[in-house]
Amino acid sequence: ELVALRLENSDGCSGRLQVFYNGTWGSICSNSMTLDTVSLACKELGCGNGGSLETRLPSGNVSGPTWLDNVQCGEKTSSFWQCPSSPWNPQSCKDLQEEIHITCNGRCPEMPSIPLAPCPNTTSCTDREKIRAVGGEDGCSGRVEVWYRGSWGTVCDDSWDMRDAEVACRQLGCGPAVSALHEAAFGMGMGPIWLEHVECRGTELSLQDCWARPGDGGACQHKEDAAVNCSGEWQDWDPLLRYWQGVGEGLLPPCRRVSVPVIICIILGALLCLLLALLAGQVLSARAGRR
Repeated sequence: ELVALRLENSDGCSGRLQVFYNGTWGSICSNSMTLDTVSLACKELGCGNGGSLETRLPSGNVSGPTWLDNVQCGEKTSSFWQCPSSPWNPQSCKDLQEEIHITCNGRCPEMPSIPLAPCPNTTSCTDREKIRAVGGEDGCSGRVEVWYRGSWGTVCDDSWDMRDAEVACRQLGCGPAVSALHEAAFGMGMGPIWLEHVECRGTELSLQDCWARPGDGGACQHKEDAAVNCSGEWQDWDPLLRYWQGVGEGLLPPCRRVSVPVIICIILGALLCLLLALLAGQVLSARAGRR
C-alpha cells in the first residue's frame, strides 16, 4: 500500500499525527498508544528518537477519515509500519479527543539553503520546463532532474519503474519509455533530492501529478539517482505553437531524432522497392525474349 506519515499543520515536530492511506490523509486514534509507538513515529518523520503525547485536546466531532486505532508498537519493533493495529477503518475515532497529538524531541529536517531563482526558461514555468534528462546523448535519455524551489534536483530510484519512466518520458516530450534505470546509471547528480518513492499510474502528464514522498530528508543518496531511456519520438502537447515558436527563434525542438522502429521501416521499404524493381526487370526481359 502507499502509506506515509505526517504532522498536520505543523512547521516543526509536533502536531496531529496522520497517515496517508487509500489516497487520503487521516488521523490515528490514541487508544493503546504508548511512548514506544510515539518514538517510532518520530523516527519515521525524522524528528528525533522519542517524544510525548499531548494532553488537553479539544472535543467535538472528527472531520475527515481516521484510519488507524490500537496501534501497538513494542520495544523491539524497528519500524512504525511493522506495528500491529486494528484493520484500516475510516471511522476509527469518533471524537477529537481520541486523535493522537504528539511532540517529538528532535527538530524537523531542514531543506538546504537554496537561493530562489526564476523558472529555468521562462517567466512562468510549465511542466515541460520542470524536468530534464542529464548525462545522455540527447535530452531523451539520462538522469531525471526536476525543478523545484529555484533549483534542479534529482529523483530517488526507490520504487522507480516503467510506469514512472513512462510519465517522465511523456513530460519530456520524448515518446514511450524504453527502460527505467537505477543506481545513478548516468552518473550522480548534485544538490537536493526532491522526490522519493515516486508511484505513478503511468497515465499522468507529469511527475508532479504522481504520488511521491518529499525528498532530501537523508533517506536517499545520489548513488540512487533515477534515470530513463526514452524512445525519442517527439510528442508535443502544443505542436503548432511549438513549431512556430521554434521557427521564430531559429531553434529546433529538443529530442527530435528518428527512432529505431522508424529506421527499420525505412530499411524494409527500401528493400521492398529494390525487390519490385528486380521483378519488373525480369518481366520485361521475359517479354523481350518471347518477341
